[in-house]
Amino acid sequence: MNAENAARHWVEESATRAAAAGAIPLPIPGAHTALTSAIEAYMIYHVAGIYGETLTLGEALALVPTLGAGIVTRTVATAVLGETVGQIPLVGWLIKGAASGGTAFAMGIAAVTYFERKYPKREATPFETASLKDWVKAALAQLGFRLS
Repeated sequence: MNAENAARHWVEESATRAAAAGAIPLPIPGAHTALTSAIEAYMIYHVAGIYGETLTLGEALALVPTLGAGIVTRTVATAVLGETVGQIPLVGWLIKGAASGGTAFAMGIAAVTYFERKYPKREATPFETASLKDWVKAALAQLGFRLS
């Protein structure tokens, strides 16, 4: 399978995960931003794997804000919007979820574009996927959140 197609499919799945995570009503300020950042790093880690590169957790997390100033701005806007709109039951949660999913999708497409430029027309590389639960726990811990 073509790496670009495989990576885009992974990005779509990850954006759906980020949208679902963003729509969960969490009362802890900043929790959604940390959670969606972990999901985005997980997505980037796997996109890199599809292209044959192995990233560490730290490298994947570092790529989240460096994929482009426009995406970082959108992420900040989503975080601010999310903290405000997320207080509105149901409608606010849906808006926050859609914003999180859209941001993750944009970041994923940026990652695919980056790796496609680096490795044009490459075939997808089979690799071992990491558990989303374990990945999110490790990413949140690295972002400074204490988990029991």
